[in-house]
Amino acid sequence: MMPAKDTKALVAEVLCERHWPEGAARELANSSHVITYVKGSHLFNAGEPADLLYVLVSGEVKICYSVAEGGRLLVDIARARQALGYLHLPSSGGGEATQSFSAEALSNCTVALVTRARVTAVARRLPLEATAAMVRELNAEWGRLAERALRYLTLDVRGRLRLAIEDISARFGIPDARGTLIPLRLSHEDFGELIGASRPMVSKHLKALADAGVFFKAEGRYVLARPKPRHASSRPGRVAAPLEADARSAPPLRTGPLGVIRGKGGIHAVERKETAQKRFGS
Repeated sequence: MMPAKDTKALVAEVLCERHWPEGAARELANSSHVITYVKGSHLFNAGEPADLLYVLVSGEVKICYSVAEGGRLLVDIARARQALGYLHLPSSGGGEATQSFSAEALSNCTVALVTRARVTAVARRLPLEATAAMVRELNAEWGRLAERALRYLTLDVRGRLRLAIEDISARFGIPDARGTLIPLRLSHEDFGELIGASRPMVSKHLKALADAGVFFKAEGRYVLARPKPRHASSRPGRVAAPLEADARSAPPLRTGPLGVIRGKGGIHAVERKETAQKRFGS
């Protein structure tokens, strides 16, 4: 764990990145309470009062949305230097807002908490321009989550899994001789929550990707393989063949107005499937 002084400085930097003026950011950081959460513990749950500002100092946190019959969808994996959750500031309209999502520690992590009373006191002294900039930043973050959810609606399970792998690799990946190493310890259950699929379904597709040499596990960590050159497609070890074979054996799909997959036949679903394959260099 980093020294308290360094932690407060990092919290101030994160708030400045979210358009809090430097002086206000330092004031909030100095008043924060730093807490360590062990892997698997909950930072907050959906439905709880939105009365704290959370800043992730180190580690990773799963942001989940509860769905019917007790299930949940993993909508994001937050990393260090991110603000978490939703903070409701009092207004003349009254009422108490609650958290829309739940947050669970994916690894041991350190989080700085700032009370709503402190945030409100500081925010009331800010000029209008600073407040507007913070609102734009918040809107952009919510827009990113909404866009991701809509993109997932247009894909089948295999496509959603590929998109999730791309996203995680881009955000957390480390260059490796084999391709891109993902340092997170992700289980099949984690991938299931991330794409809204059962564990057996996820295991089936992960095995297919591993057999194809596209995405495999090594020493407890996943690796997204480096794309093979196009001229190697005729050689036995090419990556594309298993994926193409899987695409040929899969039943044709039909989409509705928003591209939600729900039956047989249809060119749009086929085009999206091909696009997902191109992103994997197949």
